[in-house]
Amino acid sequence: MTTVLLIPGGKSVDEKPIDRFLLSLNAAIDYYNQNKSSENIIFVVSGRWVSVTELYSMTEAEIGKRYILESIPDAEVVKEDISVELIGNYVFSKPLIAAFNPDKVIVFTSELLYARSKMFTKRIFSDCFPCEVQIITNALSDNLVLKDKEKQALKLFEKLFEDISDGDDVAFRERLMYSTPYYFKGIIDDKSYFDKYWGGGYDNFINGINERREKTYDSNRT
Repeated sequence: MTTVLLIPGGKSVDEKPIDRFLLSLNAAIDYYNQNKSSENIIFVVSGRWVSVTELYSMTEAEIGKRYILESIPDAEVVKEDISVELIGNYVFSKPLIAAFNPDKVIVFTSELLYARSKMFTKRIFSDCFPCEVQIITNALSDNLVLKDKEKQALKLFEKLFEDISDGDDVAFRERLMYSTPYYFKGIIDDKSYFDKYWGGGYDNFINGINERREKTYDSNRT
């Protein structure tokens, strides 16, 4: 039995995973240790960096790979280091996962991101392979600002990809690459993109970012 463990990237500090990313990696390592005798397990770590404009020394995928190999030196770890957001983790990882013809795929995520993660597995992975979304933390799930952002992000996804058939990962990749600001920064007009797809438009999107920054600043002071 072949099982693929998909770990979406996340925050890193000094080339070390933190927060949800760290918890997801540890959950995947725990699964491996508990099931390695009965399953052929492959790790897929996905993510380039959280910002297309921010400089970085090592991709999230590379950071995750190194972390896994520190615990399991002989693990089979595949990197996907194109994606810069959650949907990209699924869209760009799918052909890598499919190459292993897995009997099961397990995705590790947080309670906050669960709804979007389930939607992505349904729309992008479709019926290509059985997929389970496993919640590894409920941190921030009661944060009203982040919960509202998640609702907006889910609506954006549904609207942006509504004409693409389930399982058509090629079409999903092309839409991401050429019709969003996340990959070709500057080619796409960010303001018009968010005015079209984000509830409340660009101003609401920016206001949400500013609110999250203020809350982070306040929490760091206490």
